[in-house]
Amino acid sequence: MSTIYARWLAAVALSATLPAFAAQLSLQQTLSAAERYSAELSANRNQSNALNAMADSARELPDPKLKFGIENVPVQGGSGHRFTREGMTMQRIGIMQDYVSGEKRDRKAETILAQSASSKAKAETIRATLQRTTGQAWLNLALSTKALETARRLVAETERQIGVQKATVASGSSLASGVVDARVALLAMKDKVTLAERDVTLAQAQLLRLTGEQIDAVSGALPRYQRLPADPQVLEQGVTTHPEVIEAAREADVAKARSAQSAVAAKPDVGVEIYYAHRAEDYDDMAGVMFTVDLPVFRARRQDKDYSAEVSRSMEANDQLALAKREHVALVRSLVAEYQSARILWQRQQQEILPLQRQRLSLLEAQYRAGKSTLADILAARRTLLDTELTANNAEKAVAQAWAAIRYLTPQENTL
Repeated sequence: MSTIYARWLAAVALSATLPAFAAQLSLQQTLSAAERYSAELSANRNQSNALNAMADSARELPDPKLKFGIENVPVQGGSGHRFTREGMTMQRIGIMQDYVSGEKRDRKAETILAQSASSKAKAETIRATLQRTTGQAWLNLALSTKALETARRLVAETERQIGVQKATVASGSSLASGVVDARVALLAMKDKVTLAERDVTLAQAQLLRLTGEQIDAVSGALPRYQRLPADPQVLEQGVTTHPEVIEAAREADVAKARSAQSAVAAKPDVGVEIYYAHRAEDYDDMAGVMFTVDLPVFRARRQDKDYSAEVSRSMEANDQLALAKREHVALVRSLVAEYQSARILWQRQQQEILPLQRQRLSLLEAQYRAGKSTLADILAARRTLLDTELTANNAEKAVAQAWAAIRYLTPQENTL
């Protein structure tokens, strides 16, 4: 038994030292994982379910009440504190039911249903934000990985060049200071690799926070962020379908339903009590029916004031809806401007600056083979090329981030 237990402990210790399973997910798979993992979406669904249940309950009458006790017990005289000598003393039991008008109950249920609809609209806002953040993190990981591969490749080429430089120093055909210059350049380039590795790690950490999965690499094709998801005019026209605008509209509906509920608050509720009273043996038992009715005699100072307040809140909600539409039109225009600017910068880096830097490096390498340039010139050109590659990669990231912000202004359905 002790041997089996020792083997079990060893297996547990080994499993604790093994790395977690690393996933490679496509963009759609990552978005689906984020929605499954989101505690905020789950909380919103539970809130909507609770409101729907409350709406069903709101249409029901209050529970009946059981009333019992002793009435008219004398406290003075010869019959004081006696239960059987006074004819008015009664042991009483009864049932009481409050009747709330059906209209008031319906208005209350409609208010709760409006709150449920607002909660569902909030779910779409949560989904849009979640998809936007997750999509940006996924694209960041994909492009950061690409930048890291480029940096490592250029560093590897530089390391090979240092080996050649050492050989030329040993043969006496070049100065030893060239090796030092090469190593300084190499260290500067390794700094770029370290920063690229940091970006990859940060993107992985962000995806782990959003999906609960260790995503070390992406799979599948990148989305076509080289162009806008739709024409700017179409994007502006779609503002009314933006989840935050819809959420503001649902909040306006809630305020309207509350004002309608407040409008009938002055309608009196009625209570009905049926009771039976038992008296001493020498006296007859009794029964009766009692009614209670609300008397809104100060309606102008109470219910009317509440109704006026709810109407003002409804008007406020409508103003907030109009403000949300205006803000989102401005948001769309800002995002489109950012995207177009980022794309111009990226295209300039990709189509003009990078080709020139590669051409310059090729010319210097040809001159070096012909003995017309130094290794230091080549290393400087290679480091400049690396800086340009990383600058172009950052420009591409900016384009992808702006594209994702526009693409997921409204939540998208996954095709998985």
